[in-house]
Amino acid sequence: MNEKYDKIKLYCRKLGHEINFKYCRIEHKDMPCTKILDCWFEKLPVEDFIKDNYESAKIQYLFQPAKPKLTSLYELIENAKKNTSEK
Repeated sequence: MNEKYDKIKLYCRKLGHEINFKYCRIEHKDMPCTKILDCWFEKLPVEDFIKDNYESAKIQYLFQPAKPKLTSLYELIENAKKNTSEK
């Protein structure tokens, strides 16, 4: 993994404070944040970085459309119910 941009910082709209690029590229279990392209495109050649450093499955993850909030909420509720009933 190329780490040359890791120390560059910007304000994260998702978290509400400044973070470095390294956090964004490993944010979700070593998967890049789904907002990495939106946030970094003005500051870094982030699209080239993604193509050069991630396998196709992770790239597909980044480019898939976001789920609607209601769908995500429903899935979280169902997972919580499932986890509660398993205990």
